[in-house]
Amino acid sequence: MRLELMAALLRADLQPTNTPIIDVSCPTKNGHFLYEVLDAGRCTYADLRSGAVRLLEINHTLPTPADRLHLVLCQPPAEDWAADTLHDIFKVHVLWRTKEGWRGQDPGTALGTERT
Repeated sequence: MRLELMAALLRADLQPTNTPIIDVSCPTKNGHFLYEVLDAGRCTYADLRSGAVRLLEINHTLPTPADRLHLVLCQPPAEDWAADTLHDIFKVHVLWRTKEGWRGQDPGTALGTERT
């Protein structure tokens, strides 16, 4: 999933990077974005909450915090309410891949494909 995310960002003419600690980091016209990719099958609210906490911890250690945090899933969240709740509590945007493309909270901005 990380490679699919990076490919989507590259197709949007962005320059994503990764490190042993950061799954994906990318400067965009909307600021610096940080992405945490969860493994397949990790889509319950407990999984999302754990991923959000990891993102917040990583962001806390950066010299300059990211402007936006994204949790990337291989499938939709198991609970319909999970993505909205996670965003309300942690301010983390949740995205997931489908056969048709990307879904979730504002995927256009997250992937640099929003229309201006």
